[in-house]
Amino acid sequence: MQRCLHITLIASFALLASGAVARADRGVALDLGKLEIAQTLTPGGGYRLPPLGVRNPGDEVTSYRILVSHVQGQEGKPIPVDWFSFEPRELTLKPDETQTVQARLSLPSGADPGDYEGLLAAQIVAKGEGAQVGAAAAAKVTFEVEAATWLGAWWYRIRTFVADHQPW
Repeated sequence: MQRCLHITLIASFALLASGAVARADRGVALDLGKLEIAQTLTPGGGYRLPPLGVRNPGDEVTSYRILVSHVQGQEGKPIPVDWFSFEPRELTLKPDETQTVQARLSLPSGADPGDYEGLLAAQIVAKGEGAQVGAAAAAKVTFEVEAATWLGAWWYRIRTFVADHQPW
């Protein structure tokens, strides 16, 4: 009986020492897959986009950075990074926690007309040093910018300001 106990203890210790270590899982999910802005946008205008839900599907606390990127070989023009602002731009979530991020698109008055395409992404912020691969989840965004006119840009600024400050 005592010999059986010793063998069981040794086998248990060997199993623990062999590298059967529990691994933490980090991930990211978005509640939006695609955002097609049907309205033609005017240079000089500002637009509040639908809220973007970022969720931590993993089992450890994880930090995320919200960013804009493009896909090589895409049809539309790449969206300049400085056209977007996010509130918050960085966030930390507990497992299964979701937080809403508000995105705003602000076109400069000299924005080139045409079709634009890009990705709104939530990327895991890498911990530590050295080369690391960070997961990300992204939603495709597309829109068209019309040719600039001074009057059109002025009118959109007024309408955007009024819409952003409504109590509803």
